[in-house]
Amino acid sequence: MVNVPNLITLLRAFSVPVFIMAIFYRSFKVALLVFLFASLSDALDGFAARKLGKVTKVGVILDPIADKALIDSGYFFLSYVDRIVPPWLTVIVLSRDALLLMGGLLMLMFGRIEGVKPSALGKATAFFQFFTLFLVLVRLNFSFVGATVVQGLFLVTAALTVLSAVHYSYVGIRELNGE
Repeated sequence: MVNVPNLITLLRAFSVPVFIMAIFYRSFKVALLVFLFASLSDALDGFAARKLGKVTKVGVILDPIADKALIDSGYFFLSYVDRIVPPWLTVIVLSRDALLLMGGLLMLMFGRIEGVKPSALGKATAFFQFFTLFLVLVRLNFSFVGATVVQGLFLVTAALTVLSAVHYSYVGIRELNGE
């Protein structure tokens, strides 16, 4: 049965193509609005699932997929369109997610998927990836966010993304070895 938190997650997933098209056609105000909706829905679906006691296996799987679809498409298309996000940062973000996907598949193959939990570093990385995209979109629409702030966020986001990739790799290898 579909519940309210899962419907919110699905709406976020279905907003991703709108977000992509808005960036592609340089409708950055629309992109910002869709991104804000998606970001708020991410907080809302998790809160609703816990508060209503409606945490489901489908939701546990769909939620990070919707998040990654939003984040990865944002970095990819903002990198593709006029190199608004530097390609090196996009490569780092997408590579980490590919590594985590491969690691998750290995954990699933070896029946160790239950041992996978988001770490504080992983949550901080996700926050900075979202926040960086948000400030880039704000900067494209309004002039009060300086280039230096955005450049600094690119570096912080890159560092956290690399550190969390290394951390999750280490934890995953230990888990697969039964440690």
